[in-house]
Amino acid sequence: MHHRWHPVPIVLVSAGALAVWTVAIVHRASLGWWQLVLDAAGLIALAAVFWFRRQLSQTEVELETLRKRLEQDELKIANDRAQVEELRRIVEQDLQQQAAKVERREQALADRLVAYHEWMEFPQPVELAGAGPQSSGQMSALPSDEELATLARKDRQLNALLKAETSLLYANILENKYSVEGKLQATIIRDDVYALVHKVVRIYQPEVDQPLLAASMARVVRGVSRASLQVLVVLDELPLNVKDASLSTLYGYVRNAVNAWQMYKTSEPYWPYVNAAWYLGRFALGANPLALGAWWFVGSLSQRGAKAVVTHLVNRQALALLSNLVRVIGYEVAGIYGGDFRHRDPNWIYAAELTELLAQFPLSRDSLSHALREVGALELRSEYDRIFLYRCLASHKSARPQQYRATQFLKADERHAIASRLEKFLTAFVHGKAADRVQKWKQAAEDRLSVKMTVALSPTAASVHEQVADGIRSLASFLIATKQLEPGDLRQHLGTSRLLAELAEADREKLLAGLEENPPFFFEHPDLDPDGDLVGVYLDDLAALHARVTPRDAQTEEALGDVAAYLRREPKAMQAMLEKQYAANLAERMVGDAPSRKFSGPVARAALDLLEPGEQARFLYGGIALDWPDGVKPAEFPAGLWLLGVGQRLVLFTAGDQPKVVWRGNTSVHAEPTRHLLLTSCRLTGGTWLTDGQSPLAMRIPTGLVSTYTAFFRPLLAMVASPASPSPSPAEAAAE
Repeated sequence: MHHRWHPVPIVLVSAGALAVWTVAIVHRASLGWWQLVLDAAGLIALAAVFWFRRQLSQTEVELETLRKRLEQDELKIANDRAQVEELRRIVEQDLQQQAAKVERREQALADRLVAYHEWMEFPQPVELAGAGPQSSGQMSALPSDEELATLARKDRQLNALLKAETSLLYANILENKYSVEGKLQATIIRDDVYALVHKVVRIYQPEVDQPLLAASMARVVRGVSRASLQVLVVLDELPLNVKDASLSTLYGYVRNAVNAWQMYKTSEPYWPYVNAAWYLGRFALGANPLALGAWWFVGSLSQRGAKAVVTHLVNRQALALLSNLVRVIGYEVAGIYGGDFRHRDPNWIYAAELTELLAQFPLSRDSLSHALREVGALELRSEYDRIFLYRCLASHKSARPQQYRATQFLKADERHAIASRLEKFLTAFVHGKAADRVQKWKQAAEDRLSVKMTVALSPTAASVHEQVADGIRSLASFLIATKQLEPGDLRQHLGTSRLLAELAEADREKLLAGLEENPPFFFEHPDLDPDGDLVGVYLDDLAALHARVTPRDAQTEEALGDVAAYLRREPKAMQAMLEKQYAANLAERMVGDAPSRKFSGPVARAALDLLEPGEQARFLYGGIALDWPDGVKPAEFPAGLWLLGVGQRLVLFTAGDQPKVVWRGNTSVHAEPTRHLLLTSCRLTGGTWLTDGQSPLAMRIPTGLVSTYTAFFRPLLAMVASPASPSPSPAEAAAE
């Protein structure tokens, strides 16, 4: 049955009864036995409260039930609304993160698009895992052998035309054609440039009457861009005060140089005597060749001839500027109308073959530096090609010369010259010349150039003793340049290296003494044979030195990965060596009764950085969890938390690429056991938290799977204040 109470009369009756009892208690002395009557009256009044109720009808009961359900539903709706609000906040945060990622990807794509636009001027980059590149200047369909031979013949016509146009330009400048009444006439220069363009177009496409209208706008714009770069390179060779001058000043400078050239042409019959004086002064007497040549010429011939020689030498940059400008215009027009003109060039073929040569053999410091010097000295038809070749050499990749079909457009003497230079480079600068490698490269080069090559198959690599010495010198340079050690410390750290053990005792002492007297202050890669066993020994020593000597930062690890790649080893293998050395070094620096001695590489590296020289670690615990106050969002530590005990101090740190200390403690820290279903954890409180915002309440360290609380935490409990250890649980007793 359901009843409803009447609260107002109940309260009034209760208040009246309470008032009667109060009066009776206050005047109990004067009331006597009447006090009992008043107490009974109060009880009777309170008993009447039971009748201040009425039974609810079925309708009222149902309404009351519905009301309670409505209240519960409202409470549930309020909770659901709070959950929805929390989900909305989480979704908004996630959307903001996704939007930030999309913005970053959009920026990366924009940067990549800019890079693609830049690379349109280069031959397509060498795809490291796929097919070879196709140069951006090539036509959509590769020409046949007959068409390529025809284009090569037209290229020779272009070279003859440019030579004739350069001479004509000299004559026009001598006649002062481009200056009227002391003013430079840009329209005359424009007309002559257009005439040159028209002549070049006539060579490759005789049917074209309007060159600019017949060319693709994209090709024209890219051609102008390449020509601008070429002109900047040409101007860079001029004297500093000339390349920054105005066009009229530059024209005056060039005109003076051409006048000097004309004077030189007048004295040309006497030039052999000048050459004789030059070589006589250079090789026989050792004096300044220019001064000696001028003095001899003045004494033997005439003042006019000597002035012509001196003027020619001084103004040769200006003469080169004229010929280079003509060549730039002709080459770029030929590139627009003549297909892949840039790469129908002996210099380009030699450079491409040079990259192929280096890609087939182990790369060394000597071979790379001389290859870069060779490419830098070549006269290429586009500076973009030079940058592309630098990139190929630095990446130890080939420019794939087989795609250019050199035999179809190079003369026999040009191919012979290329083969001869490749033979000399192989003999002088390439190491690791195993017979099979040399034969493989030689056969392919002969097929591409149609030239028989003579290559010595005997290896010319450094001896084992020289390689060991170079490797030890590289280790010393690593300690001095990267680890900032003094030369006097080299003997201590290099004395335990496996590489040094390869030498005899006398050779070791001599080498170490030489390193102390003449220390290497810049880290240099060793010149080791990549196929030899010394590479593995050197890399292992390098990893051991990095693990033992501070600093041990992630940037140095990346540099060591580059060293491994230089020696034809995988960077992953070098990383595995480093982690192995980290773990071994930390195990050596832990006391004998430490609960655990095996840790991952990042954890061992971070722990080693926290140890002072000569310190021994007492323990290192992992898998640590933090207890946070209610309502505080827990901080995330993706790399995990680790507790290190050293001497009288405790350090809680995170592992990873950038380790961080989050808590410090000492012997005043309190430790207590906390039971779980099967195991017991150690709960630590106290110490100083170094985190931002609200600090955790405590940390919990789990017991090892096969250890008891007392045995596992013995070194920790010996350091800090702790209550008596609990009796082991049945599972712990069984594990023990």
